[in-house]
Amino acid sequence: MVKRREPTARQTRLATELRRLREAAGLNSRQAAALLGVAPAQITHIESALAGVSEQRVRRLGSHYACTDEEFIDALVAMATDRTNGWWEEYRGLLPTSFLDLSELEHHARFL
Repeated sequence: MVKRREPTARQTRLATELRRLREAAGLNSRQAAALLGVAPAQITHIESALAGVSEQRVRRLGSHYACTDEEFIDALVAMATDRTNGWWEEYRGLLPTSFLDLSELEHHARFL
């Protein structure tokens, strides 16, 4: 199986939601980094789906960003901690990446 180089749809969605929460809280990446005690580049990498993020950090960011929707935070944690490969991963290198990405999106969709 060929290793994936680009972020998964799940990782990209997590990154997008964390960025959206930060922006809604009126914070820039430097301020968010200071809240976690990390370099601003780490926030940029997390929000670009170039770096993973732990459950603890997702919860801390949710708290710092004043997100009170626990169900939403739990969903973000699930996205951050899920390490299972979907059925489509065994076809990596055999099928176009766009097909695999679409398969992953369909798998995670609640409605089609």
